[in-house]
Amino acid sequence: MNKYLVALSVGGLMETPEITYEKFDVIDAENQSEAVKKYNKKYNCSFYYGTCMAEKVGGKINILNEKVSLKDVERLGSL
Repeated sequence: MNKYLVALSVGGLMETPEITYEKFDVIDAENQSEAVKKYNKKYNCSFYYGTCMAEKVGGKINILNEKVSLKDVERLGSL
């Protein structure tokens, strides 16, 4: 099983056009789609949804979103 750093994608509306990310969590899953599905279920997402920010596959960390901070990515490295 792989580890994914998933965060809630917030914004993209007329009143808040900039998209930001919050509620970072590490999710164990087989792929990115499953990780997002588990995240959305865990946090009962119904308006804003999770986005994969980084993944740890086979011991290698891959950054999937340029807006993720190194501090948040380090959460994958310590696992």
